[in-house]
Amino acid sequence: MPDKGSRGKALEKNEPGRSRRTGMERRMTSSHPSSHKARIDTAQEPPASGAAICGPSTCGPRGMARRQAILTAARRLFIEKGFEKTTLSDIIAVAGGSRATLYEHFGDKEGLFRAIMEEDNAMILSGLAPAQADERVTPEAGLTAFALHLVKALLNEETTATVRILIAEGDRVPDIAEAFFRIGPESAIGRLADYLRRLSDRGDLRIDDPAAAAQAFLGMVTGNLVIRRLILPQSAPAIPDLDRYVRHAVRLFLNGARVPKTTRD
Repeated sequence: MPDKGSRGKALEKNEPGRSRRTGMERRMTSSHPSSHKARIDTAQEPPASGAAICGPSTCGPRGMARRQAILTAARRLFIEKGFEKTTLSDIIAVAGGSRATLYEHFGDKEGLFRAIMEEDNAMILSGLAPAQADERVTPEAGLTAFALHLVKALLNEETTATVRILIAEGDRVPDIAEAFFRIGPESAIGRLADYLRRLSDRGDLRIDDPAAAAQAFLGMVTGNLVIRRLILPQSAPAIPDLDRYVRHAVRLFLNGARVPKTTRD
């Protein structure tokens, strides 16, 4: 009877190049039933990037705690070493757990970075709606609240670190870079455009193109501040200065969009 070693050699002989298959090839064949079985049996084959099946091991309290530990470790290492130079072994050494656990939650290193980016964007977008939902809030107060939350979130140290990684590694991970714009800046522009459209519909503002106006406004309140923070990370503006800057930008914007009193009367 052949021993385990000879059986392994026979398998390798029957499947040339099996050990050299790339993650992309594995993902392309993942729809075949046998490939699902192989991935479960080996526990070393990662699922598709970012594809985690929600179950007790991933979505329960312990699973979520493990997930957050991996995210925290990966974020720190990506900042310290860069995305390209950070290995999964580095992340596991800091976070604990196993490679199989990391694969269950994130799929691979790109999926892990995507999760960090989504976490940052969720934090940024979470505070952009409340003031806009109340029709009693004036346009000036609503836009100021929107802009202050957005600017403070974008100037957050972890957020700017993520953006720096995207700038440095974007050509290597173009799908993630595109996803960043789709779920980050484009989502913020969309939310602001919806708000401006409502203000225009009820007669508070006169705006022909809400999406273009939203882009212009966000450029006014974030552009210089974010660029300065990215290039000079130790040079964040003080909160009173930030508040003054945002309120000034809001007044400039509204003076160009506000409906004249004679028109409203």
